Amino acid sequence: MQDHDGGSPIYLGLSERGARHILHTLTNRFLLVWTGTVFLGLLISYLSTRRTLRRVERITETVARIGSEELDERLPEPAGSDEISRLAKTFNHMLDRIQASVKQLRSVTDGVAHDLKSPVTSVRGTLESALSAGNDEEWRDSVAQAIEGLDRIAALLNTTLDVAEARAGALPMERAAVDLSDVVTQLVHLYLPAMADRHHKVRTDLQSGVKVEADLGLINRTLSNLLENELVHLPPGCQIDIRLGSYQGYAELVIEDNGPGFPPEIGSRVFERFVKGKHSPGSGLGLAFVDAVAQAHGGTVKISGRPSGGATIKLSLPVGEIASA
Repeated sequence: MQDHDGGSPIYLGLSERGARHILHTLTNRFLLVWTGTVFLGLLISYLSTRRTLRRVERITETVARIGSEELDERLPEPAGSDEISRLAKTFNHMLDRIQASVKQLRSVTDGVAHDLKSPVTSVRGTLESALSAGNDEEWRDSVAQAIEGLDRIAALLNTTLDVAEARAGALPMERAAVDLSDVVTQLVHLYLPAMADRHHKVRTDLQSGVKVEADLGLINRTLSNLLENELVHLPPGCQIDIRLGSYQGYAELVIEDNGPGFPPEIGSRVFERFVKGKHSPGSGLGLAFVDAVAQAHGGTVKISGRPSGGATIKLSLPVGEIASA
């Protein structure tokens, strides 16, 4: 209230009606927006959950259909990178490994079953012959032949299992410092009489002091397989060159010959199990074992043809840090 020059007082006032109306309107709009937001959130959550459950259900149905005979089926892999997509990719990767293991197992069992038929039949025939033998000398000879046949079967089974374990990364090894030069020298001397019987000429060029960290038993078997391969598959009167050296952190053993080389039909599959030439007397496991042992030691083995005829096999093994005694 104000008084101007003694005149009448003037009264001023504010009405709350407009403010209440605005407040009421804002409140209603806020409630409407809040209700819509909550409803939209629930709808989005429902649709997202339903979509996720559908994808999980498709995975469940696909897994339920997969059996030992349907390992080719795979889960659809969405383009996104969410948890379900990663789960599908991981599951498909697991199926790839399972399928490879099953194929490997079937290959091993088929090969073993095929290769065991002949020696088992031979042993059985030998034992039948022993039963019908008329004297002790024939009996002893038949039993000795049967024992040799059983030894071949045992060697075949052991080598097959070793190759399978090596390919699966489960081959038991006892690594130690191995002087590869001494091992190669001893084995070459051991095979020289048999090589001479086949009229093979063997030349060696072995660097001394080439050492690796390896399992001595497996290395002996590996090198024996390589020399046995030369002895069995080369025609009489061949030249065999054996070289050993150390190059750029690897011990390299090279075996060259002037024989007929590997048959063209197995050239690219020579390290596969049970793969051998038509006229090969072996089981097709020798070079597969060499390759498996080389890989288990972090090395490689390669074959190649020579321009002048023959074949070259190169085994490379890493030269590790040799612990001092």
